[in-house]
Amino acid sequence: MMNRILRSLPLLLAAALLLTARPAVAQTSFTVNISDDGGATLTAFLPEHPDGRAILAFPGGGYRQTSIGNNAQWAPLYNSLGISFFILKYRMPEGHPEQTTLADAEAAMRLIQENAVRWHVNPTRIGVMGTSAGGHLATTMATSAPEPLRPAFQILFYPVITFGEGCHKGSRDNFLGERAKDPAQIERYSSEKQVTAATPPAIIFANSDDRGVPPEFNAAAYYIAMTKLGCSASLHIYPEGGHGWTFASAYRYHDQAVEELTAWLAALQL
Repeated sequence: MMNRILRSLPLLLAAALLLTARPAVAQTSFTVNISDDGGATLTAFLPEHPDGRAILAFPGGGYRQTSIGNNAQWAPLYNSLGISFFILKYRMPEGHPEQTTLADAEAAMRLIQENAVRWHVNPTRIGVMGTSAGGHLATTMATSAPEPLRPAFQILFYPVITFGEGCHKGSRDNFLGERAKDPAQIERYSSEKQVTAATPPAIIFANSDDRGVPPEFNAAAYYIAMTKLGCSASLHIYPEGGHGWTFASAYRYHDQAVEELTAWLAALQL
């Protein structure tokens, strides 16, 4: 018996070291409904030592589904930085985003603001994060939401930005439905067309070989629209990696992206 314990000791020590090397996990995690039908939920990951910052994340999925698991992988990193992290499971637009998806995004922001004291969040320091179609939702909030609900900053991963040339047609069609060919609606919901001088700072990540959401029409277009108006924006386009890599450690530029994001958050003046 003693020999067996001794043989296992190196493995036990290695496991202990691995656990202590990981970022601090959330002190508190819970999920609440934000729509009467229960179709939209907000999941919170609250850090042990909050610094007042918060991020409301919108998962991708082409406006057909929400990839909650991909976004949840970010929670330990943000919590280790003192940032409260919230993930919205929004209802699918099905051509009526104003009554579903957009309403859910605004309700989620409003709920965080209303519970700012309870959740140790500064209501003026709430940013948004969006991946893929969630990037479109994040930038729509940043450019077009009612002023009290607009975020303080934006974190965008391979975002869907335009509904015009170079758009992700699935996201556009699912979002607009029968209005998908209406030029006025296309312009209204093309985020690069809605940027103003008041649009909050953004950091944008993409890969040059992403053919599903081409960065030249999406990530780069949003960056150019922002910088033309004097808005603060940081763009990082890596040579390869396709679409949908989010927090995957196997992604070649994972460490670089995390380092860039962490440095940007540390330097952000809020």
